[in-house]
Amino acid sequence: QLQGVAFGSPGSEKPLFKGAELSIDTASRIVLLGENGNGKSTLVKLMTGQLEPTEGEIRRNKQARIALVNQHHADQINLQLTPLEFMREKFPGDSTNTHIDLLRSHLDRMGVPTVKQSVPAYALSGGQRSRVALAAVSYVQPHVLVLDEPTNNLDLESVAALAECVEKFDGGVILVSHDQYFVGRVAKEVWLVAKGAVTKVESFAKYRNYCMKKLAPMVVPVDVS
Repeated sequence: QLQGVAFGSPGSEKPLFKGAELSIDTASRIVLLGENGNGKSTLVKLMTGQLEPTEGEIRRNKQARIALVNQHHADQINLQLTPLEFMREKFPGDSTNTHIDLLRSHLDRMGVPTVKQSVPAYALSGGQRSRVALAAVSYVQPHVLVLDEPTNNLDLESVAALAECVEKFDGGVILVSHDQYFVGRVAKEVWLVAKGAVTKVESFAKYRNYCMKKLAPMVVPVDVS
């Protein structure tokens, strides 16, 4: 929970933003919007405890598990390993059949069926690798997923796979993205980081229309006569 939060770099004349009031729980589906440099990534770092506010207070549940997913999330996979081998290496457990069955079941729930679990990652599509990466993130059962521009460099299949995994996630989601398709599927709440403040916006469509109107005067008509 953020209460009257502000953040400014040492020596800066004014903070990136101030007066931020925002609550996050396991039911949250929030997207943070705003132009680069306005403080979206800074706000994420404040939420995750990587930074502390220069004003205000942030109350965090010390038992909460927070997982970060960024544009490089699928790069963590060893391409020589199969999805099951990757999960066993990451979560060795007691190596019993029961543990292996749990890993198999979790991969299947995240969209990696049994037939794909024994295929080396280099032979999987980008979307399938994305599902494997999300399976690893979600296996530790985080309470909140923080997704920072996770769709950058992903093809359409991978973006759809990522959205499907996030929709199945049983926990809160904080998203930084301008991908209209992804935001439309995942986000239920929109917050704009702009003009030194963090304010709630009615919808992503409202924000998009605002941006289009802002760009309209910059479009120079072309005479095709």
